[in-house]
Amino acid sequence: MKLVGSLILSCAILLSSVPGFAASGGWQSDGQGTTYWHVTPSPGQCNISQAKNRALRAGIYRSEIIQQDDNVIVLRGLDQSGDRREIAFGNIRGCPELDGYEDGHP
Repeated sequence: MKLVGSLILSCAILLSSVPGFAASGGWQSDGQGTTYWHVTPSPGQCNISQAKNRALRAGIYRSEIIQQDDNVIVLRGLDQSGDRREIAFGNIRGCPELDGYEDGHP
């Protein structure tokens, strides 16, 4: 009987911690039963998904990260003609595009 009681208590503790874990790890709820993954970048930094969205708006498709550090995020992808193209963004809030950055040369 003690084993069953401790098992029930363990399950209750596990289940009670799941919503707290889910809310803190990036899972968000719309309040209507739908959850989605959303991670906000650290204050003052550019999120990878933001950089990829900005590259897409600049006409670069299927982008991938080729460099990321504290100052810059560089993506490589394809333009509309199928040519490879690189684009760089500053690793600060708003992901500003770095002008003059072409094919890996600042």
